[in-house]
Order: sequence, then structure tokens, then C-alpha cells
Amino acid sequence: SNIQATSTTSTVEINEVGMDGLVEAFCGAAVAISEAFWKNGGKPHSEDDAYPQAACDAAYEEAVAALTGAYNYPDPVLFKPTLTTAQFTFRPTMEGALSYFIGTDCLLKSGNDGAQFPPGNDGSAFREFGFALANYRTHTGLSDCHWAPDSYVTGNNVGVAQGKVIFERTEGTTSVVDKTFSFGVYRSGAVVITGHHSSLDIGAEQSTQYTFDDAEF
Repeated sequence: SNIQATSTTSTVEINEVGMDGLVEAFCGAAVAISEAFWKNGGKPHSEDDAYPQAACDAAYEEAVAALTGAYNYPDPVLFKPTLTTAQFTFRPTMEGALSYFIGTDCLLKSGNDGAQFPPGNDGSAFREFGFALANYRTHTGLSDCHWAPDSYVTGNNVGVAQGKVIFERTEGTTSVVDKTFSFGVYRSGAVVITGHHSSLDIGAEQSTQYTFDDAEF
């Protein structure tokens, strides 16, 4: 599908400040989705009634606002989340992004008719917990999120930024994720995220590089 964000006839400069603002909006949205879920009765995934209707509705509302505000959705977005695997690695559709953000249970409870992911899913063949709920393993919510940019490509109607996003959780753990965002201009003329690639920040023992102890850069 063609990315509709490039169809505008006006020229919009996409600069570092604008890109940082949209990534910070993503950060804020992730925390807001988590808080909406847990403050409205959400429970750890292993408990009974872990995904009550009120908690899912609140998280869904926050997620829809974020994905239609900062991103190119409902038009295609080249979104590769951090922790997805084949055959559902990539999430170019709104439904796929919502499923990753709020999980299968909340999407089935709170999404509009036909909003299942993958299409037709009733939760019996595919389930995910929802990254922004931070309700998986022993996690019980996000408490903060920070953007640490590294480098940019700026331009007219297009831009790219890469850096690290640091997620802090309510139980005190932290995750660092490497991010690359691409940006374009939506049909309304607003700058939006058109691509979002995410991968885990790895240690030296897992990498293909090495440095000498006395090296200076």
C-alpha cells in the first residue's frame, strides 16, 4: 500500500525538534496507556479477571488517541515492534498496532467490530499481553519513558531519527530499546510517524564487535 502521508502538495520542514516531539509523544502515550489500565482495575495477567472491561476501555481510548495522533494510522505504518515474532512480526495496520500496545484481551473487549488481530482472531489461536500495559512476566505497569536521540536525517516532508528509548516500570526494572523512526506528512498536513523499528539494546557479549580496553574514542 502507498503511504498516504506523502500525498500532500505542501512542503513541510521536518526537523529535529519536531521529530523529538513525536517520539516523546510516543513515550508519554505508552505510560498513559499503562496508567489507564492499572488505575481502572487492571490486574496481573495470572490473576482471575485480569483484564476488566473498565481497564481495557481506558487503555484502548488512550492507545487509539496516540496511534491516530502521532502515527500515520489508519493508513499504513511500517511498524516493527520490539518483541514480536513470525508470522506476526510486522504491524502495518491499526489493528496490529493496537494488539501490540494493549494486548489481545483488551482489543477483543474494547475494540470496534472487526478490530481483531490477526483478522478473525478470538484469542484461541493467538494471544499477546500488550507491551504498553506492561502486564507480562512479573511486570505490573510502566512508570516513565525517556527518549535519548542519537542522530537524524532532516528534510522537506521526510525525516528519520534514531536513538534509544528507556522504559521504567513500577517494580523498579528498566529496559533500553534501540529505535528508528521515519516521519512524513499526513493528508491533514500534520507531521506523523510513518515507520517505527524497534530492537533490544544488547550487551557486548551478544554483539559482533569488540573494543580494546585502552582504546579512546
